Amino acid sequence: MLICQYMRLDYLIQLLKTQKYYVNRRHQFIDANEVNNRIKFKFNLKPSINNTISSTKKVERFFSTNDIELLPTACWTKRKQESFLMWKSYATEMGACIKTTKHNVIASIKTDISEQSENQVLCGSMDYKSFKPSLDEEKQLFDKDKAYAEEKEFRFYFHFPSYDTNKDANAITIPVDTKIMIDEIILSPFICKDAASEISQMITDKYNIQVKQSEIKLNL
Repeated sequence: MLICQYMRLDYLIQLLKTQKYYVNRRHQFIDANEVNNRIKFKFNLKPSINNTISSTKKVERFFSTNDIELLPTACWTKRKQESFLMWKSYATEMGACIKTTKHNVIASIKTDISEQSENQVLCGSMDYKSFKPSLDEEKQLFDKDKAYAEEKEFRFYFHFPSYDTNKDANAITIPVDTKIMIDEIILSPFICKDAASEISQMITDKYNIQVKQSEIKLNL
């Protein structure tokens, strides 16, 4: 499955340079439904780094108790084509979009041996049919208000204790291999052609990742 994430260009450069993926906790999201529920629950974070992705929204094995609001959460989109609204909502004028697959996101994570033996990632598509407070942990994690349906969101939840030692922090950073994580980069249509060409060349030369300019034509 192809997935994309829109972001600021400075965030992308930081990701490429540091090889660390910055992930906000769920309570940082603007949707009040994400942060007003303080139910604690147990859930199985699948798959492990070396296993295939489990069925969407399937929770099979329980191993820890977590506050839903503190879960490090990464939001991607299943939209295959560029979206002007996604550019406007999730990236500044100096923005970028990274393309990959859900398998490659998991495979890119650099964990130590002890954490590889555990199931540390849960991922799945968001359900926009309705949002109702529920005691069902799967619904708490993958239901979203219909107002956000155009996002076509695919979401990752992470549980890496060695990278999540400060529960008061608003985000965590997870070591990744960006050559595995990123298949392709698209630069924002708001970046002028000459600047986009220079940025593309710099990223390609330094990080050996394919960079394309946006196909959206703007009257700038």
